[in-house]
Amino acid sequence: MAFTYIYKRRIGSWGLVARITLDVQPIDEPPSEGRRIDDSHVWWLPPQGIPSTDERWMAFGLGLVAGQLDTLRDGADALLVRVDDWDVPMLTDYQEEVAAAAVIECLRENYGIDGVDIGLTFDRERNRYEFTWDGAPAEPGLGWSGGP
Repeated sequence: MAFTYIYKRRIGSWGLVARITLDVQPIDEPPSEGRRIDDSHVWWLPPQGIPSTDERWMAFGLGLVAGQLDTLRDGADALLVRVDDWDVPMLTDYQEEVAAAAVIECLRENYGIDGVDIGLTFDRERNRYEFTWDGAPAEPGLGWSGGP
């Protein structure tokens, strides 16, 4: 069963909003178009038309919780996270990191994973939100300097 989650955060007069719909299912064989998360048993399908920066951040978020998601396999060979929909209704208040935060929070709320601690502050000088993942900054493809 797919679940929809709306990620909303506001600091001062600025805010971040995105809506994600996803489904998680144990599977015996990953789909040919699926993307594997690191060396885990977790595969995912991004929604059609997702911007490449959002896709990288979403994969990053899934990578942070892949070990927790693995427990949902229930003996199956793999677990598939299918993102059915991704919507950013207010592009003026958007940063790509929201894709990672939204996927983690949706999984936490609807699938019972612990997730990671997502820190959020606003840097007024840079006019940008600053995210941390379990206390450490990160960028997709550049690694994560946080804990397990």
